[in-house]
Amino acid sequence: MCIAPGEVVGLLGPNGAGKSTVIAMMSGLVTPSSGRVLIEGYDTVRSRRQIAGRVGAVFDRARTLYPRMTARENIEYFTALMGRGSLRSVAGRAAHWIESLGICRWADTPVNSLSMGTRQKVSLAAALAAGPGVVLMDEPTLGLDIASSLDLQELIIRMAKERGCALVIATHQMDVAERVCDRVCIMSNGRALAIDTVNALLSVFGRRSYRVALRAQVTEAVQAAIVQAGALPSLPSDAGAVGGFVIDIDLGDDAGLPRALEAIRTSGTEVESVIRREPCLAGAFLEITGTGKGRSDDACSPLVRGEARAAAPSA
Repeated sequence: MCIAPGEVVGLLGPNGAGKSTVIAMMSGLVTPSSGRVLIEGYDTVRSRRQIAGRVGAVFDRARTLYPRMTARENIEYFTALMGRGSLRSVAGRAAHWIESLGICRWADTPVNSLSMGTRQKVSLAAALAAGPGVVLMDEPTLGLDIASSLDLQELIIRMAKERGCALVIATHQMDVAERVCDRVCIMSNGRALAIDTVNALLSVFGRRSYRVALRAQVTEAVQAAIVQAGALPSLPSDAGAVGGFVIDIDLGDDAGLPRALEAIRTSGTEVESVIRREPCLAGAFLEITGTGKGRSDDACSPLVRGEARAAAPSA
């Protein structure tokens, strides 16, 4: 898999899928059991010194920061650690990113006194101040409130498009991946089950569904009627309509909806409302990882045995 400058690639998968391991391998912290990772042409195992200034890493809950140091001190320290010029140059870089990420107010506050969202911004500033071509982020929005998460997502998009960074993000949050990623890699047990754009995955694996509110309890007879009509009903969810229930109906295409509704009416159950639900990445993810368990080794390539490349402009 090759990652281009300005591209955001998401690593998606259940716990233990290998997302954080891939991030660690790309950063040079973990040696692949076989295969290799190239950053701007440099092997992450054989050329760790050369890739040090080319890769910035943001780990979940800002674990890369020193909690008793201020935000400014952390950013300056990690920038200097990468050998980015004189102390004056380092201070200038830190000041630039403090302003760019909107954390001037907390610049001289110890990190352990900051909110999680602000810590993540400090961690991102520390990763970007050295001018890396590749930025690796492990669960960057984990534990953030909605406003902080959306703010960080905007920053990620901006960094990719304006700075030309190649970004790799490991996340469990499908909405985040759907919003910020150009491509996603869906993983399971250290293997890539699918690598493509979100739209492409939705066109293949996404199923349009309808949420139907009924005025009566969903009986086995109703579900059997829907199945016979060519649709797939899920288990009834919470009580929806007054004295009734809500059921989700999955369809391969819209043609099955009239048949399903007619089958419900024929069974003697009144339909109160129908709401269309568009395909989403979460649904595609569940379908891919569910069918992936039975795939052969030839159908899904092990990431640790393949060759990953991250191409980005020189820092």
